[in-house]
Amino acid sequence: MTSSTSSTPTPDRDAQDWELCHACGGLCCCLYLAHDENGDYIGEEWLPAYIEQWLGWFKASGALVREGDSYVVGAHGIEPYHDPRISHLPTAEGEAYRATLPEWVDVRKCQFCHPELGCQLPHEYRPPLCDDYQCELWTE
Repeated sequence: MTSSTSSTPTPDRDAQDWELCHACGGLCCCLYLAHDENGDYIGEEWLPAYIEQWLGWFKASGALVREGDSYVVGAHGIEPYHDPRISHLPTAEGEAYRATLPEWVDVRKCQFCHPELGCQLPHEYRPPLCDDYQCELWTE
């Protein structure tokens, strides 16, 4: 996966309660590191397996396609903002990778979550868990 640095995503206003998600910034999408942990790496035992689980769900949904040891963009064409397998490494390699990402990329979040616009994946490419989850602030 590579990061998208040149294009600004367009929000999918039909895919969510855009006003609520825009105001929130996608805290429910802090898949890899909880917002209240300030992005500290606390998952040495569980985080790598959890990242692989999410990558498997993205592969099953068609959001990502596995090519050898890499994952590439699915048919939807949305480039992930970061690769959590690298962005969470508490090593010099992880630090160097994070330094290459645009400042607005939040590696605590799903690799398809824009900090202000929310999820950029079309619903048909989201793992079922993403559609099943309902924010406690949701008003429907």
